[in-house]
Amino acid sequence: MILWIIVILMVLTIVSLLLIKNKRLRYGLGGLFAILLIASVAALSANMSNHFGMEKVTQTKTKAIYSAAPANVPVGMLMAKKIEQHHYVLVYKDAATDKKATAHFAPDKDDMLNSLKKTASFKKVDIKQAQLTTRTTKWQYSSDFTKWLFKMKEDNHLVHVKYTAKVPLNWQVIEK
Repeated sequence: MILWIIVILMVLTIVSLLLIKNKRLRYGLGGLFAILLIASVAALSANMSNHFGMEKVTQTKTKAIYSAAPANVPVGMLMAKKIEQHHYVLVYKDAATDKKATAHFAPDKDDMLNSLKKTASFKKVDIKQAQLTTRTTKWQYSSDFTKWLFKMKEDNHLVHVKYTAKVPLNWQVIEK
């Protein structure tokens, strides 16, 4: 909407400066519309560069994960392959009834920009059930007015997604 406001203010500024005969009214309205135009362009620039009108929001979700080992193996297992300094591809089962373990968090070659914003890791902790914690941080509009003003068609304000698999101390972690 801010783009339409900028266009309308630009037209009003030009029309008021060129078509109004009364000198006081011409400069008064022209100056007012010009100041509003500059303020609108500054607000748009601040939104695009510094996320003006937005705030960082972090959500944390936790779900159970299951051993990558076959059901007849008594010990739990997580497989991990390091592909970057702070990123792993993890192999585990999503449900206890799954027959095969699947790989998770492999980078999407078709969308590398979003893949760079996602990291996955693991750690052994003193818990009974393995779990995956997903911590998502994104920019969100701070009010309905700023959302109405600045929202573009397909906004993606993802900052970072961190996946952490927490496995019990008695699990085996196989790293490649």
